[in-house]
Amino acid sequence: MIGTDLNPNSPLPLYHQLKEILRHRIVHEWPVGSLIPTEQELIKEFKVSRTTVREAIMALVNEDLLEKKQGKGTIVTATKVEEKLGKLTGFAEEIAGRGLKHSARLLSCEFKTDLYYEISKLKLPIDASVFVIDRIQLADQEPFAYERSCWPEDLGQLLMVEDLNAVAFYQVLEKHGIALNEAIETIHAVNATKYEAEMLGINFGDALLERRRVSFDHGGRPIEYTKTKYRSDKYSYQAHLKR
Repeated sequence: MIGTDLNPNSPLPLYHQLKEILRHRIVHEWPVGSLIPTEQELIKEFKVSRTTVREAIMALVNEDLLEKKQGKGTIVTATKVEEKLGKLTGFAEEIAGRGLKHSARLLSCEFKTDLYYEISKLKLPIDASVFVIDRIQLADQEPFAYERSCWPEDLGQLLMVEDLNAVAFYQVLEKHGIALNEAIETIHAVNATKYEAEMLGINFGDALLERRRVSFDHGGRPIEYTKTKYRSDKYSYQAHLKR
């Protein structure tokens, strides 16, 4: 969890520390469209110079999380973790890139042989065993997504010995010399089931953003099929298109 005190003895500049505290408030406390405290209020709260406050705010403006409005103040323009389409990253990497602390809550893990759809996506024999992991993905201890990932049996053997409450799957694979090359994704809207709503701390029927991903190694082998349902109030995608 992000603290609320600045540490003058830290190697991180004060403006950077303040920026991370404000980022945490943007994600967890301040809704889109709301005014953040004035410069003077932030100076008084954190006992720093006006320059430090302005540098922290401008860094967040440059990340499109805040916007300065002439005559009004500074407003929150985004509170979501945003993934840029076109780059193959895992949830842990996305969260770390936003300055948040990643963790997970393991719900179940087991080898299964009757998941025929998942087996077909991984291009395995019909009687193959796949390793299935159900987790809640967290950012700063707050539930962000319900994730079910399926792996071929040999990769499941590598993952099952790890701490699945914390581990980043792609890092484990890379540690064993298995590098991801590309992935195919589909993204669409769904509604939360009662179970998913309970796990994510939202209401039954709330909108979720579902992403289905099949990842491939450099040899073209499918090595992951994952279905992740993100809280739409906490997560979004960004696509950069050119013509």
